[in-house]
Amino acid sequence: MEPNYTPLSDIDPMLDDVKVLARCISRWKSHPARRPNEIWSLDMVLQDPHGNRVQATVRTEENINKFQIPSFDNNVRGFKFEPFPNFASKRFTDTDVVDVIGTIVSITDPVPFNSSGVDQIRRNVVLEDPDGFKLECCFFDDWAAKFNKYADNCESHGHVVLILQLAKVKYFNNGTSVRPAIFSTKIYINEDIPEIVALRQRYAEIDGYDPKKHTITVCTPVKKVFTPFEFLEGAVKKMLGNIRDSDRACHVVVYGKIHKIHREHGWAYLACKRCGSAAKEVHGTTSWNCKQHNQITAVGMRFKVIVRVIDDTGSASLLLFDDLVKKLCGVTCHNLIKQYGEDHESYFPSELNVMVGKQLLFRFHYTDYNMNNNNHVYQVKMMSEEEIVINAFKTDFITEEPVNAAEMQTPVLSAVKKSKFSSGENIPFNIEATPPTAKGILDSGDDTGSSGSGKRTIIDLDGFDDSKQEAKRLQTEGDVQLVEVKKEPKE
Repeated sequence: MEPNYTPLSDIDPMLDDVKVLARCISRWKSHPARRPNEIWSLDMVLQDPHGNRVQATVRTEENINKFQIPSFDNNVRGFKFEPFPNFASKRFTDTDVVDVIGTIVSITDPVPFNSSGVDQIRRNVVLEDPDGFKLECCFFDDWAAKFNKYADNCESHGHVVLILQLAKVKYFNNGTSVRPAIFSTKIYINEDIPEIVALRQRYAEIDGYDPKKHTITVCTPVKKVFTPFEFLEGAVKKMLGNIRDSDRACHVVVYGKIHKIHREHGWAYLACKRCGSAAKEVHGTTSWNCKQHNQITAVGMRFKVIVRVIDDTGSASLLLFDDLVKKLCGVTCHNLIKQYGEDHESYFPSELNVMVGKQLLFRFHYTDYNMNNNNHVYQVKMMSEEEIVINAFKTDFITEEPVNAAEMQTPVLSAVKKSKFSSGENIPFNIEATPPTAKGILDSGDDTGSSGSGKRTIIDLDGFDDSKQEAKRLQTEGDVQLVEVKKEPKE
């Protein structure tokens, strides 16, 4: 009599007695982070003859017996390959695991980063199937190191096939990435197994197949570059002196130079790892809370820097958070604190000074809170120093020649050429330094009165030549017709 096996897809917590026939396709020992000797349990992924999968856990105190049963198919490793086009539909959840197979066509250089105070390495690998569809895989640390020999000698390895089994699917920034799970994932690279041999055979059957065209290329990860449309979409272009003219909330884009850093406001803060909000320690406990989470245990230091940005109409205070400061300075908050000490309020790292003098586009949200509370420190959401984006900002907006890399200088003030944005008066501001254009202001003419642009002319009274002024006075008197007044005698 054949045993009555329950398919894995029909397993239900309400069933009293379940007997399954399944193959273990992956197993591992669960343990606390960085304590591999404290075993919690033996975990595994089981797959039945129908391809259904389930994770099983055996506690350490439970008895484990071994039985021998005949193999139920030829798929010894239990692969269930997912077609690449299926990943475009976002059909997978965080709990799903998938198997993928493809040809490695691209490997990026390792990218160092810091997560929760730990230095890590990230590397992307792009797979391609015989139909030309591509899929990105992301690997970290030891997983990323597995591709070193293929990246260093890509031509000698030729056509390289990769299988990633029991991997997780991640959707991020409108893209899809497949990456290893914590324990269960297995990887096969160019191994002599039937599935890899079969994929090579599929390529060989393609007309005009040339193995030399399927070698790996190594590239540096492309940084995210916003197009002019993406950066300016839905935003209002403004000069810094005109930001407060808005009578409603809006997204604003400005172009200015970072003139100074407000050191009095600090440069770092303790943040919640989940949302980035400021974390506050709960009194008498070892936990923290933030405005979004009542209790958090994962916190870390992040950048928070307020800078003063200027142009020829005024200035504004802009708030830059972690990623933007890291982009400008090329250092991480964790590394600076590791170098200078935990008491971040007692010092200011000189590495942050490199951002002073940089001229960029900044995009931020001018909110009702800014208007109603007279709070005029604006949190920057995006910034760009790409020429194509800056030129798009200036088109039909600022009467200047197109920007180039050599033009990134201190903004030029001119008493002769009036800005297109003049509205009768310019908002004064203290730039705490004499502009390099002061000479141009002094030499702009002989008139001592205020110009139509609202800018003041500075006169050195000790060296002032009054001959020209006297000539003007005499000329004015000559133009005036004197009228003789007849005085009548008193009666």
